[in-house]
Amino acid sequence: MAGPEEEEGSPAEDAPTSDPRVRLLGERVVRSLRLKPERWERCAGSPEAQPLLRGFLEGAAGQPPLLLVTLSPAGQLALSTELPASPGRGKALFFLRRGPGPLSVPPGPGELLYGDLPASSLEHFAALVEEVVAPVLANQKNHHSWPHVVSQDIMRHVHSLKSNIFVVIGQVKGKTLLPLPAGSERMEYIDCENEKIVELVDKSLVHTIESTVIEWSYQIQGALKRESSEPLLQGSNPNPKVELEFWKNRYEDLECIYNQLKTQKVRKMAELLDRVQSSYFPAFKAMFRDVVEGEIWAPSLPYLC
Repeated sequence: MAGPEEEEGSPAEDAPTSDPRVRLLGERVVRSLRLKPERWERCAGSPEAQPLLRGFLEGAAGQPPLLLVTLSPAGQLALSTELPASPGRGKALFFLRRGPGPLSVPPGPGELLYGDLPASSLEHFAALVEEVVAPVLANQKNHHSWPHVVSQDIMRHVHSLKSNIFVVIGQVKGKTLLPLPAGSERMEYIDCENEKIVELVDKSLVHTIESTVIEWSYQIQGALKRESSEPLLQGSNPNPKVELEFWKNRYEDLECIYNQLKTQKVRKMAELLDRVQSSYFPAFKAMFRDVVEGEIWAPSLPYLC
């Protein structure tokens, strides 16, 4: 037969905020989300949060190892054990328990992981790839035991990943972003006026630029072929404001493409294709001409909306 103390419950069940493990979580939440400690204490002491905290800290069988702390745009803290189906607009913090059983006080090495989940997860992922993943994989010191072909293949995949993320970020923002080819940073060291440029230039760089022209052509043609009638064909009933908004966005997108094609690096890439008499130089000129023709007739459209 259980004693009085057992019937009344454990201290963690009666006063979860007094548990040192809860205070540890609270310190991380307050520091990451820049809140006053009282905000966390109110959240952790609420009837909705207590069972979630107990399940996470005690690690009972069947309990999810994840605890998510979200801060809504209205400033409300909430706890959850599942990632939301759609990304929220507020910042979030996650705690991940690595092993079964109750969480130690303090947690042992690797026993508890935590980190931020920003509202702009795509840009956060892009920064992670750009600043962490790519430098690690691109570091030749990490390739010393790899065959050369494997090393080159890894580098191509890393650049492809960065380019795809760059394009997707543009699509989310309603812009057509043109990823630069691998090795484009070498363009500033190439003297296109050199009479021996055809013999001196790296043929693999020329091939990479030509492949990029093909990819850009597909992207730009996709932007040029968009029609304002698409919502109507999809069964919607757009009003005149939707039509004006479409042309405003189209103009801004073409202007964005034009500005990218006019950069010094891209112009030098085109000059290099011209000097080596690449069969893709006419395609580049046609691509640029299409952008100019698509943009030049509607300079005042943004002012109509």
